[in-house]
Amino acid sequence: MRRNSPSRPGGGFTLLELMLAIAMLAVILVVTIVSGTSSGDRRKFEYAVDRLETTLRMARAEAANSARRIQLAFDEETRLPLLLWEPSPLTEPGQFQPHTTCSWRTRVPRDRIAVTRCRVTGPDGKPVDEAPTSAGDDTDNEDMTPVMFNPDGTSDSVLIELESAEFGDSLRAFIKLDGENNLITTRIRYGQAEDDEEDPFADEEDENSE
Repeated sequence: MRRNSPSRPGGGFTLLELMLAIAMLAVILVVTIVSGTSSGDRRKFEYAVDRLETTLRMARAEAANSARRIQLAFDEETRLPLLLWEPSPLTEPGQFQPHTTCSWRTRVPRDRIAVTRCRVTGPDGKPVDEAPTSAGDDTDNEDMTPVMFNPDGTSDSVLIELESAEFGDSLRAFIKLDGENNLITTRIRYGQAEDDEEDPFADEEDENSE
């Protein structure tokens, strides 16, 4: 005679089933938190990059409005941008000081990003081998060249490379400034850097030319 399997009292769950359910909930919770944090970190990084792009535009306008040269330099220790200006171009040419009286200086990003490189480029946006530095620039580090904005509305053409201050080169950005035509192009990349990219916009230009 066939025996029926014993039924659970009240149709409840066994201890093993409860433990499996709790484990699955824990995994789902962890994945949700990690995904949310990653998305939030990306948005914060993108916002800081956008603020640096805005800083470049406002520095150009500041130079034209104040009839003074404005310089965006980069702190070697913090790798954050520094806003400088030439207060006395006639009596003290080439002497740049922190632009503490600038009304929009709080827009300059102070966290989230780290500038890893700033190179002078040619008119076509390609990095040059021996980049000429701006007048009054006494730095020997061509990888962190300051960006000069002139009262006539022109500026240096540069390629600025950034990474996340918290996550390193897993979050990267590139800003290409065309100083002659007043054009700014930004590109954000996610994922670990594999090679030293001389021109991160090269594949984009190839696609546009097709």
